[in-house]
Amino acid sequence: MNQVESIQGNYWKEIQNELPYLLKNLNGIVLVTHNSIEFIDIIDFLNNINPEHFSNVLYISLMRSYNYMKLAIDKKPLELKRMFFIDCVSGFAFPPEDNIDDCIYHKPPQNLEELKNIIKYGVEKCNPDIIVLDSLSQYINFTIPTDAELRELYKFLKTIKEDVLGITCYAVLLLYDDKLGSMKKLPTPFTDLILKLEVIKGEMEWTD
Repeated sequence: MNQVESIQGNYWKEIQNELPYLLKNLNGIVLVTHNSIEFIDIIDFLNNINPEHFSNVLYISLMRSYNYMKLAIDKKPLELKRMFFIDCVSGFAFPPEDNIDDCIYHKPPQNLEELKNIIKYGVEKCNPDIIVLDSLSQYINFTIPTDAELRELYKFLKTIKEDVLGITCYAVLLLYDDKLGSMKKLPTPFTDLILKLEVIKGEMEWTD
């Protein structure tokens, strides 16, 4: 193993040892970048957040339908987490007569201002401890963000921090799929923590 690989290995080990503590005490606005992970991996991640206490989770999905996510939870249940979904993928395809208690269908928000209103509506409906937005990559590409995109994002994050965080919930998770490319600009002034969630399928090989 050469020197660069050794440094990466040690860094990974340090982060892995620290990660359970970070998730147990997670709070604030958290940007979670990932490598196009499956929803079942997000379930694992959520299960490790404040794992000893019950939490209401508001999950606003711009990527996956409620039916898809519900099937995944049936196979891999959430522990001490009650989920409430706002499905912005299926839109109004399902009538209100379906009488679903844990999901609201909403047309996809066209911008961050509309998304902010959806978050406020969800907060009123389920009084969440945790809010998950899946995914921020619908609104900005951190590989080549424009000044206008960054201004709108910072305005959005500032509003969430002032109007939602600490008043009704302790953590807002912003999921971002980094498949668009290497991120050149991150919203560090307006986030409390940035995590890289990478799931590697298959067995890991060790080199002596």
